[in-house]
Amino acid sequence: MVNLRYSLAFFLLILFVPISAAENHTVTVTQTGDLSSYYFEPSVLEVEVGDSVLFVWGDGSHNVAQVEGSSSTNYISGFYSGKSQVGGNWSLPSNYTSADGTLYYICEPHALMGMRGTIIVGTGSTPIPEISMNFSDFPWLSYLLIFPLLGSLWIFSFRNNPEAPKIIALFTTLFTLVISIIVFFQAGNGSGFRLMEEYEWAPGWGISLLLGVDGLSSPMVLLTGIIGPLTVIFSWHEKEKPALFFSLLLVMLSALYGVFITLDYFVFYIFWEIVLIPMFFLISIWGGDNRRYASIKFFIYTFTASVVMLVGFMALYFKSGINSFSMIDIMKVSGQFDKDFQIWVFAALFIGFAVKIPSVPWHTWLPDAHVQAPTAGSILLAGVMLKMGLYGLMRAAIPVLPLGAEYFIPIMVVLAIISILYGAALSLGQEDLKKLVAYSSVSHMGVALLGVATMTELGFAGAVFMMFAHGILSPAMFMIAGVMLHQIGTREIPKLGGMAKYQPNTAGLFVVIFMGSLGLPGMAVFVAELSVFIAFFSSHGYWLLLPIFGMVITAGYHLWALQRSIFGRDSTQINVKKIHEAPWYEFYPLLIIIILAVFFGIFPNYLMDPITVACYDILVIMGEN
Repeated sequence: MVNLRYSLAFFLLILFVPISAAENHTVTVTQTGDLSSYYFEPSVLEVEVGDSVLFVWGDGSHNVAQVEGSSSTNYISGFYSGKSQVGGNWSLPSNYTSADGTLYYICEPHALMGMRGTIIVGTGSTPIPEISMNFSDFPWLSYLLIFPLLGSLWIFSFRNNPEAPKIIALFTTLFTLVISIIVFFQAGNGSGFRLMEEYEWAPGWGISLLLGVDGLSSPMVLLTGIIGPLTVIFSWHEKEKPALFFSLLLVMLSALYGVFITLDYFVFYIFWEIVLIPMFFLISIWGGDNRRYASIKFFIYTFTASVVMLVGFMALYFKSGINSFSMIDIMKVSGQFDKDFQIWVFAALFIGFAVKIPSVPWHTWLPDAHVQAPTAGSILLAGVMLKMGLYGLMRAAIPVLPLGAEYFIPIMVVLAIISILYGAALSLGQEDLKKLVAYSSVSHMGVALLGVATMTELGFAGAVFMMFAHGILSPAMFMIAGVMLHQIGTREIPKLGGMAKYQPNTAGLFVVIFMGSLGLPGMAVFVAELSVFIAFFSSHGYWLLLPIFGMVITAGYHLWALQRSIFGRDSTQINVKKIHEAPWYEFYPLLIIIILAVFFGIFPNYLMDPITVACYDILVIMGEN
């Protein structure tokens, strides 16, 4: 009888209590012909617990990524549709609608253009964690700019103490290295800009300190962070005006960070110009016998190119008609730029960036600057400063001026191939080890420019990877030249010989670094060159044989330099009795660089994954404009 009563009660319950079936909801992911109109329809969706949500792509290339709040642009470990796609659909996993809550999401490439949405599940209430820390809310990017400047001022308070400047500089650069690593991992593999910060500066003119990083800039930030302390350690022996020397290094690092993280054209230009000042003084004060000529030539070349670049920035500003120097804002309206305008402005920007790459025929300042610069100056110049040109081309020119970039593809291909062959050929005939490395940089950066000229995702990614790989190996080659000068008294290859007998440990590092520079498999440069050559072959076929021939010449001059200086006959022009191993402050930076080159050569995905996403975004923006 009891069981019967329970059965009857259950029957009546299901008979009279309404049963609510889960509903299916659709969100359209689309855009209009107006570049300023990117949206989810509906942008705010209210669903019940247990309902399903289907995202359907209308037009355009978009994705869906969960973020932390209604104004956030930082993807969290939530739902994610993958990289941007065109067409198709994607279902929100059911677990995200299994309880009351509010879900915020964006299209990563267009988040800053207002493409965001909200899903309110049930009551929309969400539990508030007792302890919460959001790294994206911390001003990491501002710290990268401020701390080197503070360190520079701190040094001058101890200018009468010869030991304090280098200790302060080392502490400051190690601190910024930690921040650089945090920024790199916080940027992650997601699409769009991360860790965004904005500070008003001159709102009437549309100028603001707009900071942000993505897969294109975060590797450059990491590279700058790595090279900073290595430069300080290698310069540990510096006795001439140490306070001024290390202060200039820190100011230059701050400006380099600024170039890579700012998203405002005007502020970008300011940081670009500030970089020139400390490098000018490093060459003119601590350089070689012909330092005045080299420093003036360096400044005139790069400053003139910067002015041409500024003309291009001003043209973008006035043509956009939006009273903003923001790269993002101008990118939104760049679809209105006609082809002739894009070609002329791209030409101005290309000249400004090509001088800094440097590309033939604007390269002549580089060998003179390297030969006369102190080793620390060459490390920063080759390691980071040369990367500004290609970075600026990919950040500030190509996405906004796709028609101009397309028009310049043949020109970039020709200049890249000439730079590869010309730089390699001149390296083969150099007797000064430092000058050999300088022309080698022209050749390697030609490979990176070749990757950009392919206008493909793999080519772009290979170019950025080459920037990073060359950014860690070229400083090591200049360090080797510095070790030769400091410990032997010369860096002229004909005067060297048989150094492996007297410096076996240093010679071992010498061999590994030169093998890495010529693109030995298992080293970072190999990954970059392989990516670029595959991309170039896909777009230009057997024209690839020309840059391949350049790589053959590269192998030739690397092996020639090794044979003459390390494994050749004992030199009769130097006193071998006075030769000894490199001191710790010169040896360990070389060892660290080798470890990094091998690591990223074996595990390239740590860099290639975020780089590829950013390069894909650039192509998406180009297609939309």
